[in-house]
Amino acid sequence: MISSSRRTPSNGLLFCIALAAGGSASAAPRLVCQLAQGDTATRIEVAPTSDPYTVATRQINHFRFKAVVVGDASGVEYVKLYTYYETVRGGAEQGGEKLRLVHQARYVAPALQHDDGPGLTGTVYVYEPRLGREFSYDCALREVAA
Repeated sequence: MISSSRRTPSNGLLFCIALAAGGSASAAPRLVCQLAQGDTATRIEVAPTSDPYTVATRQINHFRFKAVVVGDASGVEYVKLYTYYETVRGGAEQGGEKLRLVHQARYVAPALQHDDGPGLTGTVYVYEPRLGREFSYDCALREVAA
């Protein structure tokens, strides 16, 4: 009988390694944003889309925020961020309300950020022109398990 004192990895260990390697392949880019206005704060995740015209706005009190991420699971072509303010005067009509665009930002071919690193936008503060209400957002392009 021949025996060896050398240990070989068990099938269970090999399975775990294969699962971990395969798990990273199923990750997809997501724009993760923290939105705040007054005492209201929320977190949103936005997946890439091929049709930017179907993206809905998110309402935070008197502000609306729209994050458009164009691309697919393999990468992001661009990110466009829009902040609107609801007003009774002028502005675009949307669902019976008038919205005025107060801020727009564009990021072409953004790179993914690490969880512990800085985000894509940093903290951005937007103010409503008449009353000075403050809205802020901070977005990062992260890789999220799909």
